[in-house]
Amino acid sequence: MFGKSTLLLTLAASVLTLRAEEVSKYVDVRPGSLPIILTVPHGGDLKPANILARRYGVTAKDTNTAELSLIISEELKKLYGGTPHLVICRLHRSKLDCNRELSEAAQGDPMATATWKRFHDSAEEVEKQIARSHGAGLTLDLHGHRHEDERVELGYLISGSLLNTSDEALNSDPKFLRLTSVRELDLRSPQTFAQLIRGPQSLGAMLEARDFRSIPSPSKPSPGKAIYFSGSYDIAAHGSRDGGTVSAIQVECPWNGVRDTEANQRRFAQALAAALGDYFKTHFQTPLAPAKN
Repeated sequence: MFGKSTLLLTLAASVLTLRAEEVSKYVDVRPGSLPIILTVPHGGDLKPANILARRYGVTAKDTNTAELSLIISEELKKLYGGTPHLVICRLHRSKLDCNRELSEAAQGDPMATATWKRFHDSAEEVEKQIARSHGAGLTLDLHGHRHEDERVELGYLISGSLLNTSDEALNSDPKFLRLTSVRELDLRSPQTFAQLIRGPQSLGAMLEARDFRSIPSPSKPSPGKAIYFSGSYDIAAHGSRDGGTVSAIQVECPWNGVRDTEANQRRFAQALAAALGDYFKTHFQTPLAPAKN
């Protein structure tokens, strides 16, 4: 016969198994073969009744960002024969915000906490895999904004006020490299830091060459006094600011012309996929290609 302690352990194990199965429904993890991770923290729709609503913080979802990530994956496969790794939170932001530290993100709810941990643990595991198979890689954290200036906002953990400084200051002051989520990529790239984030071969410039106005870029090197999202928890956690060889950029997509229709999502995905091939050749100094078995 089972003893009382054995029964309790069995019940506890069953509860943990059920929780793991439920959490797996809330984080969509899709393995890839390219040295790119697409994280989507705010594109979910699920609002399970057993997870408490968040009491503070932003709770609106970034509409169509999860859908956009899948289209980007398709376009990358067409061009390079492999797919990025996807980590998508399927919970609505009113239940969990994976782009915040845990206390604000889950606000004490056990299931939201477990989901947050799975989201970030999954991204960390992919980073390790990319480091082993490719040596270095890039996390793109997909978001949506509705700012008056409808540009793609690329965040490197350099605030708008700091971006308003000169290229000379960006290149000479070591604080910028201590702050940025592309710290390791800056060391790898043959270009200066200012060129990497807003020069003629920056990601912003490459997107603008494909008809998507961006910031920072040569045409808009800094936001001035306008609202600009420079990045938050995800690219700090899954970039190279604190070490590692996977750098990270927050990609804030405007609604009109990018997220509003499937046709525009496809057009942006094609532009981003093509730009990333040039970006890897220029700054990683390697072709964008799947890992070799």
